[in-house]
Amino acid sequence: MPEKIYTIELVGDIFILVYFITEKGEVGNFVVKLNMVIGDSIFELARYDGGFHAPHLDILKPDGSKYRTVDYDTLANAQAVNVAIEDFRNNWEFYLERWKQWLEKRKS
Repeated sequence: MPEKIYTIELVGDIFILVYFITEKGEVGNFVVKLNMVIGDSIFELARYDGGFHAPHLDILKPDGSKYRTVDYDTLANAQAVNVAIEDFRNNWEFYLERWKQWLEKRKS
């Protein structure tokens, strides 16, 4: 089962991590994460994943807990990987702003 992992730099300390395994030419397990680096730490803002279950998006709070899960059960895993990359490329500012708002609420 060949594995592939790579990053897509967006801006500053924001990047997308893409990881997937192929089985007989088809995407099996995968994860696509929108990450932010602060100091020596990496924080996940959101992630798409799938494999043994239907592809889905987890929107994450600063403490790492899930705020919401959105199912994409009509997509094959390969399609979901592409949707995830495009979503994060086009909407990273939205995910970041919401995450920062949650972080501020947590501090107060």
